[in-house]
Amino acid sequence: MADILKKDPAIYQRERDSFIRDLKHFHEARGTPVRRLPFVNGKELDLYLLYLLVTSKGGWVKVKYLIIFI
Repeated sequence: MADILKKDPAIYQRERDSFIRDLKHFHEARGTPVRRLPFVNGKELDLYLLYLLVTSKGGWVKVKYLIIFI
């Protein structure tokens, strides 16, 4: 996935690991622990890449409207 963002794969992996660790900590603190990461068609969904792509488009509200109008 680093190639989509034109990032060094090692740097992307470190950032992704940190993001997932922070996400799990956030949910544990709220009492909604992440039991396992989501899968789509048998492949793990890269939540970090999804986060980066959605925020680059202006956030979930804008992406939601983009999807509605497609």
